[in-house]
Amino acid sequence: MRVAIVGASHWHVGIYYLPALQGIEEVQIVGIADPNEAALERVAKDLQCPRFTDFRRMLDEVEVDLVFAHAPHAQMTQVAAELVSRHLPFHMEKPMGIDWRELAPVATKAQTEGIFTSVALVSRHYPSVQRLRQLKEEGRLGQPVHYYYRLFAGAPLRYPEWDCAWMLDPDQAGGGPLFNFGPHVIDLFLYLAEDIREIRCLQSHAVYHAAIEDLTSLVMVGESGAVGVGDVSYTMPEGYERYFSLTTTALHYGGDFDKGTIFTREGENIPVEGVGAEGIYELYTREVIRRFQAKEPAIADICDMLRTLRVMNAAQESARSGRSVTLAPGTNEE
Repeated sequence: MRVAIVGASHWHVGIYYLPALQGIEEVQIVGIADPNEAALERVAKDLQCPRFTDFRRMLDEVEVDLVFAHAPHAQMTQVAAELVSRHLPFHMEKPMGIDWRELAPVATKAQTEGIFTSVALVSRHYPSVQRLRQLKEEGRLGQPVHYYYRLFAGAPLRYPEWDCAWMLDPDQAGGGPLFNFGPHVIDLFLYLAEDIREIRCLQSHAVYHAAIEDLTSLVMVGESGAVGVGDVSYTMPEGYERYFSLTTTALHYGGDFDKGTIFTREGENIPVEGVGAEGIYELYTREVIRRFQAKEPAIADICDMLRTLRVMNAAQESARSGRSVTLAPGTNEE
């Protein structure tokens, strides 16, 4: 299976995707591209494949089965549009763009033409989330009442060190933690709970006083009144802090994503254990490859990201206006 990589300088390529892809026996990396030659040399130094500073040229010259695509957030939709225009299946990092209105026609075309698309909404693949989703599909989840997702990370100064200085530019990144971690928070609410009818967003620049925010707090109200709270930030001195919980009329789960217990109101305790944050990208990458080869739908696709990006843009509007934003009917539809 021939895989090409677009956007080698994205930090997830060297840290997650390359090691995962190189560990899959049937995968052959046939090309890698990035406009930053120094970053391309650093990331691809051990790869025995052609390197390109123009990803379009790579796609012209190299036969590819599946593309793993990355770019500054503001350029992602253009990259996705190019791949869709070539009818090339692809996996892309979130958030696939910074404006849902630009992404919408690309998503429609991909869906209409039956192109395999996948997006790195990797929180869907945590064991706790998968078990809760299974209970939902079995009709045993109950009515969601409260949802909470916290992801605090270290200083954003690490991004320039990783050849991704654009992450500190809101015109290129869309924002700070809202556009980096926010997609996971919003997507899981949509995936496990329900569509969002109202959102309130508060942001702070108090720690670094940078152009991007340090912290974003979201309050999401679902169509039936379920309340979802998300806190994402760059405020940790180092490392990461995660917490996830879901309370419904039938059960409660709270803790980290990889290990815990789902407590049901009928007295059944359902243990959860599996891969945590350190291994989730490898697991997700393998699942992308497996699903593509099996001709199965992706775990999350471009339409899922479109739904999430619509809510992210509404959150931006709320942060600017200082008021809650009501999402128009249909803005959570695929």
